[in-house]
Parts: sequence; structure tokens; C-alpha cells
Amino acid sequence: MKKFLPLLLILIINIPSGFCSDNSVQTQQFPNYGILHYFVPSPSVKNTNAFLYDNDYFLPGKIVTHNKNIISLNGMRYNIAEDAIECQINKQYCRISSPNKISEVEINGTQYVYKKYLQHGDSIQGYLQKIYTGQQNLYVRHFIQKSKSSDAKCDIRSMFFIEKDGGLPQKVHSLRLELLKIYKNQTSSANLFMKSNNYNWNDSKALILLVNYLEELAANNVASR
Repeated sequence: MKKFLPLLLILIINIPSGFCSDNSVQTQQFPNYGILHYFVPSPSVKNTNAFLYDNDYFLPGKIVTHNKNIISLNGMRYNIAEDAIECQINKQYCRISSPNKISEVEINGTQYVYKKYLQHGDSIQGYLQKIYTGQQNLYVRHFIQKSKSSDAKCDIRSMFFIEKDGGLPQKVHSLRLELLKIYKNQTSSANLFMKSNNYNWNDSKALILLVNYLEELAANNVASR
């Protein structure tokens, strides 16, 4: 009996705790820097309502803080209805709880910033999707247009904003004129690109493709000189 007790004590000390080990690994791999907060998902998170989200599924992405810390995640998506960035870490869910501490969010190549903007003369804070960055920054703001009918499906609508000279982004009717001003020497190429692909000038995803296309054209022109 005297020999058995020390042996039992050694076994207890050396048996690893799976729960504690998992937590330490998760903490090392997914530091929250005081901006991520775990939450219990609503049924709509598990049974996706596509009209609530910019992306139906959780996609790879990253969070860049003002302190230049980078948090890379395998699952992220933008909840348009609640203007929140949701993340999936292993089998748990979390949200960005302190968006004022972040510099940028990227979800599968789509970039978002959280900042103040002007709408109907009011200063509002929320997520804006980047379209173009330069002397003038262009953004799009997604929102849910609720139907009067309770049975009808809600639609995703967009508002466009332009940011000049370090001022707050201001709402504009369309980004078409602003983009053509920026790429004034490539107007015909821009119009042809949109027309040949049957893209709408109010489609934010199409505008990002257009900007990438025009930037590539400009780079090729410089390289050919």
C-alpha cells in the first residue's frame, strides 16, 4: 500500500489535462488583443440567412489593429444586419467587440474599415468597404432594406461614399463619375470593361474588379514605355 500511493501520485501529476492544453494552444494561436468577444450564436448563424450577410459562409481573413498586430483567422464574415464582423475559431464564435481598436479587416480579399462617415448631415460610425484608396478614398456601405411585408425577403442595398482631403466620407449617388475622374485617361477602357461583362455601376464587387483592371492597365502601360 505504501508503494502504491507514490506511484498513483506520479500518474496523477503526469496525466495531461486535455481541456487546459486546448485552451493554452487556442490562446497562443488566436490572441484577441482585447478586441474579440465570444458569443453564443443565434440560430441564423448556424442556419444561414443569406440576406443578412455579405458572405454566406465563413471565409479566411485577418484583422489588423492600430498597433499593427495581425490576427489571421480561417473563418470570418460581415453581418450586414447588425454591422458586425463575426469570426469562427475552431467550433466557437466571436465578434469584434472593440472596432475602434482596429485599422482594417480583410475577408477573402475584401477590405473593411470602421470609421465615421456623413449621411444626411449626421455623423455615423460603422463598417465601410474599400473600393479605391488614393488621394480620394472611395467606399461602399451595405445595409438591409426591410420589406413592408413580413413574409418578403429583405434585400441588401448599398450607399457610396467619397473621402477627400482627410475629411469624413460623404455620401454620393454613384461612384461612376468619381472613378472616371480618377481614371480620366482610361474612360473608354472602363466603360468597355463594364459593358462587355454586363456589370452594374452600383455593384460594389464589379467596381472592385474594375479598379483592379484599370490599375493593371496602368501598370502595363508604364512597363511598356
